[in-house]
Amino acid sequence: MTPLQILDMAHRFGRRIVLRRVTLRVEPGECAVLYGANGSGKSTLLSLLATRLRIQQGSCLLGDVNLQTHGDLARRYIVLIGHHSHLYGHLSPMENLLFFRDMHQVAADMDALADAIGAVGLEPFAHQPVRWFSAGMKKRLSLARLLIARPRLLLLDEPYSALDQDGVSWLNGVIHRFQHQGGLVVMASHDPEKVQPLRHTPWHLHGGLLQSVTESHRC
Repeated sequence: MTPLQILDMAHRFGRRIVLRRVTLRVEPGECAVLYGANGSGKSTLLSLLATRLRIQQGSCLLGDVNLQTHGDLARRYIVLIGHHSHLYGHLSPMENLLFFRDMHQVAADMDALADAIGAVGLEPFAHQPVRWFSAGMKKRLSLARLLIARPRLLLLDEPYSALDQDGVSWLNGVIHRFQHQGGLVVMASHDPEKVQPLRHTPWHLHGGLLQSVTESHRC
């Protein structure tokens, strides 16, 4: 079982300090939810954990993998689903997943890709260009990557945006199963009511500091 350990992480953009000595440990099966105002550093922290930004100060370990020195290896075990879908509009869902599979060296055959598309409710649209999809359909397709990648760490940046109530329930089910299998989740959210059904630990980012919210929610 693989924990995530963040120690004294700090980050700045020019003279602006975004994160100050952030320390966090996430155990297998745990979901850490980051709350905070816009600009509080939630997305920056997720980008650092996804190795999209270089860690300037502090350290981060995913199990025994150091994100600073072995970013290429760490990315095999991490999936980030953010505000932007990072889908290619001229490609179909199947083609988008094929591209994702090949880029991230995921071991998934065509049947597994088809199963993932079906699991997110997009089977009737599997070969249609994504450019015509609604925002909710694109979010579902982004989430299909989780089903084929089977990461150790799932990073979610406002995952409930553009999802209807059925989509929210479906996503919480996916997260719950991922946790049950020992996966790690770090989520940034403005939706405590939608997060509430999940077994999670709330945290608050303010002024670049990460503070524990004393109440821990359980299913």
